[in-house]
Amino acid sequence: MTARSNTIGAVFFATVMVLSVVAGTVAVAGAQTGTDSGDQSAVDSEAALATLDNGSAKALTISWFRDPGEANGPYPVPPNEYDGNESEGIEMFTNAEGDRELIVDNSTARNPNGKWDMLALHVETDGLEALNPPAEGGDKGLVTQAFIENESWDLTVEQVDGEKTLDIAANQEDYAEPELSQPTEADIPPVMVFADTEEVEGDITRGDEPDTGLYVWVDPNRAKLSADGENASFETGEEYEATFDIEGQTETVSFEMVDGGATMNDSYAPANSFNQGITANTTLMTGSRAKMVLVPDNETRENQTATIETEGNINLDEDDKGTIPYGFLTGKFDFSGMADESFDVHLYAPGYTNETMTSDFRDQDVLLEDEYRIEIANGSGTVRDVLQPDYTIENATIRDSKTMTIAYTNPDHDTPEGIGTQIGDGHASGDSTIAYNTNVNNSYYDEMWLHYETSTEIFEAIDLSPGRDSVEKFQSSPLSLNVTQTNAEDGTPLRLDLSENSSGVYVVPDNSSSDPRIYNSSEQTGLFFSFKLNEMAFYEDGEPTQPDVGDEFEATLTIDTEQGEKTETTTFRIVEGKTVAVTPGDEIRLQQSEEAQVQFNSTLARGTAMGIRLVATADNGTVIMDESTGEMGLSGLGPQICCDGPSTAPWGTISATFDTSDLPVGTDVTAYASVVADLPDAYETPLVVQEISGEIRAQPTGSVSVSDQSGSGETVTVDSVELSDGGFVSVHTGSPQGPTIGETDYLEPGSHDGLEVELSEPADEDTELYVLVHQDTNFNEEFDFPAEDGAYVTDAGEPVTGSVAYTVEATQTATATATPSPTPTATATATATPTDAPDDGDEPTPTEEPPETTAGDGPGFGVAAALVALLAAVLLGRRRD
Repeated sequence: MTARSNTIGAVFFATVMVLSVVAGTVAVAGAQTGTDSGDQSAVDSEAALATLDNGSAKALTISWFRDPGEANGPYPVPPNEYDGNESEGIEMFTNAEGDRELIVDNSTARNPNGKWDMLALHVETDGLEALNPPAEGGDKGLVTQAFIENESWDLTVEQVDGEKTLDIAANQEDYAEPELSQPTEADIPPVMVFADTEEVEGDITRGDEPDTGLYVWVDPNRAKLSADGENASFETGEEYEATFDIEGQTETVSFEMVDGGATMNDSYAPANSFNQGITANTTLMTGSRAKMVLVPDNETRENQTATIETEGNINLDEDDKGTIPYGFLTGKFDFSGMADESFDVHLYAPGYTNETMTSDFRDQDVLLEDEYRIEIANGSGTVRDVLQPDYTIENATIRDSKTMTIAYTNPDHDTPEGIGTQIGDGHASGDSTIAYNTNVNNSYYDEMWLHYETSTEIFEAIDLSPGRDSVEKFQSSPLSLNVTQTNAEDGTPLRLDLSENSSGVYVVPDNSSSDPRIYNSSEQTGLFFSFKLNEMAFYEDGEPTQPDVGDEFEATLTIDTEQGEKTETTTFRIVEGKTVAVTPGDEIRLQQSEEAQVQFNSTLARGTAMGIRLVATADNGTVIMDESTGEMGLSGLGPQICCDGPSTAPWGTISATFDTSDLPVGTDVTAYASVVADLPDAYETPLVVQEISGEIRAQPTGSVSVSDQSGSGETVTVDSVELSDGGFVSVHTGSPQGPTIGETDYLEPGSHDGLEVELSEPADEDTELYVLVHQDTNFNEEFDFPAEDGAYVTDAGEPVTGSVAYTVEATQTATATATPSPTPTATATATATPTDAPDDGDEPTPTEEPPETTAGDGPGFGVAAALVALLAAVLLGRRRD
């Protein structure tokens, strides 16, 4: 009875499974076919609703001084600073943010020139398609009228504890024209609404994706407010609350209008050292420009100026929708040798009036750029004496020295952050060869750095040593640098004298501020020596001179510690800065091809921004092709970022492909290699460093003839081969793409008969061997397959190849002698056109295709599965019986 009950129970259970799956299948199928149109309409209606991101409303400030002069400032519609290109409309916001001229800030400042910065109110939302924003054109993303007319979308701006309100619709007519640097007939209302449907600006968003949102741009200089029916305007000290209402959902942000000023102290006490900061507090927006002028009381000293930007604390935390209304303006000055001396300091904002310049400042006869004329703060102080001329180091470590190079000069050569930027951008690399470029007007050296990884004790030792700049302080410290030529032929080596180089040499301590990839140590601290070889000098017998091509140097850093001297040495040499085309002889060799390759090798600094230009000229002198690449970085033959010392070869490479398939054979062509960036204005741009001419050649042809043969298995004989452009013949096993077991030396163009190819892996049994005919694609007359030297190909695009039935002859007889049967002769002959080199190795395994989906697949598969379960249950019950 129990066994029978088990069987019935199992069957019942399986039947329930079948019914459940069938019911689920029907339900899914019904949902997929969408037979209930009423329910579907409800889904569509719900999906159309926009969703506001909680806490995403924020106030943004855009600098009034955005790109002044040549452009029209912070206006997001034409004419603006991007008039004439595609970065218009909504993209103004992301471009301004990238220039640090748009920030998240809940305070909008009126600048010292009386002009308000621009205000933008932002909220993250989807559903922007309801406003139908234009996707292109000068008004890209502009949806002001659609926003006003859509009853489900609204923004209210009301003064806190006041009567003023901002109405978007009221600011679309009868408004004042903006102050532009060039005339325009365009309408630019003081309030505009933009929809970002493409996630153009993602840096200011927070929360979950999508990062789409709404911007309400306001020009406080022209915007009309309403107060009890009367027109009003923004004033300092006012606070406002802005509420977005989008389809019944609300998000609120507050902002205030502040006076853009600054405050300074009368008790500054900087140390008598270089690079000491004087800081002013300011309500100017982050990124605002200013100039600080230091006026020493000692009339024998010169005034110092520092052009600076406001630094602020930009927060996007959930509890902080903006910044506090105060930032900082910090000017860095050299107070070396000024112990106990007093000074005044003046802070100037951009402006175009002299009215607020003090008479004391005029008496100092300080020359300011016209842009900075409005004094907004001043202060004073006395320099304190903290120098320790006899500072000693208890202990320190030094290791992993390296030489690095960059094209011509590093624009940021005196700060670790600047050096790190050049490394991160790929413009600098480890390289022990420094190029001297002589084949251009105004010969020049590439710049170099010496870098030593050190412990942090050296930073205080340099900082507390006397000197007017980093070089003088280094020389006064317990550290020293000896740079000496090692291959002087006349016994008088060139030496570096830091004390004689008033410019061109910079000592740059790095306390974990540069690019971490150049460090082997996890501490990531060290010392850079930046050499601008075009501005500095080496000395020979006390006389200044410059290094020559071929000069080699050792650079040793010494740290004098209480534990003894610590030293570390790196080397570098000067090489000729030259760029050569990768082609045999003095002519460029280009075939008719959709991907004709032009390649140059160069000893210029790795990372140099270069380009290639190809010009083709018809017989009558008409230019029928003139194409150039974009900017390319010169790739080195070693690591781009130097981590283990100078390890790149002295040559780098650039290459590009051009479509020459339509150029007739015999067409004259000229290829140019140029430096396209990073050089001073005195040089032409692009600066041509090499050109080479030639003509379009016919496609290379090749053929091969081989016969079946027998032998010891150590060599294969090729009956004949013909190579239009020279090259190689190789032998393979398994297939023409199989392992290479033998190859010839370089073969000159023409016919070659009876070639004997020695096998590196002799055959030990009868086998099929394959002969492949190669081009010398990199023109070095060395067999570099498969990386280079691809095969000649037939007109059908197949590699030129032949097969050999190879019989290994027996070297000794045991009990019987076998007489080989006659073998037929096989001959392979082909004519070639260019193609990619075949891959080395086995034939690729085809990827398995997924099984086709049949009518039984999809949701209905569960019925079959349930039937299987039912059968299993029955069998289980019978087994238990």
